Amino acid sequence: MKNFPLTLSIILLSALSAFAQSGSYRVDNFDFTNAVKIQTPPPVTKPLVKQRGKRLVTARNFEYAPSNLPMVRTTSMDVAPLSGFTTGDANIDGYIVDSGHRNSVDPLLLYSIMHQESTFKARAMSNKGARGLMQLMPGTAARFGVSSIWDPRQNIEGGARYMRFLLDQFDGDVPLALAGYNAGEGAVMKYGNRIPPYSETQEYVRRISRRYNLIRDPLSARAANHFSREQVALAQRKEPTPLNMYERTVFAVRLPDGRLQLITQ
Repeated sequence: MKNFPLTLSIILLSALSAFAQSGSYRVDNFDFTNAVKIQTPPPVTKPLVKQRGKRLVTARNFEYAPSNLPMVRTTSMDVAPLSGFTTGDANIDGYIVDSGHRNSVDPLLLYSIMHQESTFKARAMSNKGARGLMQLMPGTAARFGVSSIWDPRQNIEGGARYMRFLLDQFDGDVPLALAGYNAGEGAVMKYGNRIPPYSETQEYVRRISRRYNLIRDPLSARAANHFSREQVALAQRKEPTPLNMYERTVFAVRLPDGRLQLITQ
């Protein structure tokens, strides 16, 4: 009886050794409750895929390829993606939604940019020569296939194409894309893919980010004050705060027809 523990130990060690040498079973798949070994297939090793270097696209080597998709006019019934907001013109609203969807840019982001750039004025022109609703420079308009810079639909489409390019350039980083829209993608790359230390560009990014967050917040619609057409017209006649100054406030108001619009004071 004294030799039994030693004999039992030898038997157990032999069994464990045989079990460990079996390539078809794994210890972590052993059901100790029912004493059943569960066979598992060997792990599948995925082949390593060699990643190719990403080609840097700049203003010099970028070539716009026109889309084969038609520029279908969107009716006022299709502007739900604007979350109830309007520029005051159903056609412009439709162009924003249409270009946003075609270029995979959030229409609300385009709306926010347009409000800062032109406050929805189709004939707006800056002292630097930027033109139209999306304030395209002639060179930028030409880069992105805009033949008539004052045409609202083409102007919006050009702005949407440029934003798509910038989002792709900066890996979907919206603040960097906005900085590029204001200062040019070259300025963002110059500072190591960061917002350039230009006060106007930093204020520009802050303003549009604020607008974009505001119109995506469901509470904005609930808190919107009702404005008459006269109040809206008066607010729109005011000169926008220059980018070299801090903009104090921007808010949503509810128009007489129930839609929403951004107003700055």
